[in-house]
Amino acid sequence: FHPHAAILHSSTSRGLGDVYKRQATITVANGDTTGKETAVGIPANFIPMGVTVAVTTASTNSVTLNDIGTDADTDGYVDGISPALNTTGFKGFFGCNGVLGMSGFTTASSGLVGDEVELVVSGDPGSDTVIVLKFFGISSSSDAS
Repeated sequence: FHPHAAILHSSTSRGLGDVYKRQATITVANGDTTGKETAVGIPANFIPMGVTVAVTTASTNSVTLNDIGTDADTDGYVDGISPALNTTGFKGFFGCNGVLGMSGFTTASSGLVGDEVELVVSGDPGSDTVIVLKFFGISSSSDAS
């Protein structure tokens, strides 16, 4: 018996879609409490499993990132986090616990429709703040392959 043989000779799984990574760079402007992409960032038929958060331009004020979602549901992907935005660097990996993420997703959900990523912060950042999000998930399609 060679346990690694099962891995080397396994057949391709069908119908589960492809693992997908999507990066979004979002600026929350001075005086605002939300920021969003200018074009559709999350494609149709994408189910996000988690997202990494990094700050490349820090806020002047002490504010936190609270929610990540879309125009229609600003906490649809990630709800209720609190990484600080007043320092740069990696802030963590967060499971997509919102209704458009892996925890609440249903096939009838609006998560199947492409949309811009939008995020909500706890207050006025005091300066333009740039946040880089990397979504990891599954992109499915209607074909059976």
